[in-house]
Amino acid sequence: MSHLLKSRCNTCLYKNHRDWIEKNPDRVAKYREKDSWTLAKRVARYNLSPEEFINKYDEQNKMCGICKEEIDLVDSAIDHNHSTGSFRGILCKQCNRALGMFKDNETLLSNAIEYLKKNGSYALDRQY
Repeated sequence: MSHLLKSRCNTCLYKNHRDWIEKNPDRVAKYREKDSWTLAKRVARYNLSPEEFINKYDEQNKMCGICKEEIDLVDSAIDHNHSTGSFRGILCKQCNRALGMFKDNETLLSNAIEYLKKNGSYALDRQY
């Protein structure tokens, strides 16, 4: 079994990536132009119409369904049940990944909440 070793943590890798994107807007625009992934194509994978997706986005007040941070429609994640494929809502990419890492499992998420309550959370002062 091979293991991928990284010389930097994910936080640093993400920061470096965001910095590169900010410094290279022309290259990013060309890449996105080349790969024209339209809203219609995105939502079709989940048997949604663009109108249904936009209505849900408006219903959620243009905010992530979990962290309640404002999200851009283009950079949003379409949350769905991986077993049934049914559409659940619109999330920011970070919250969508978090659900996936917890395997969409309520018990694991509850255990995580209990763990933070017992051992402390650095986000206690944040307004979620």
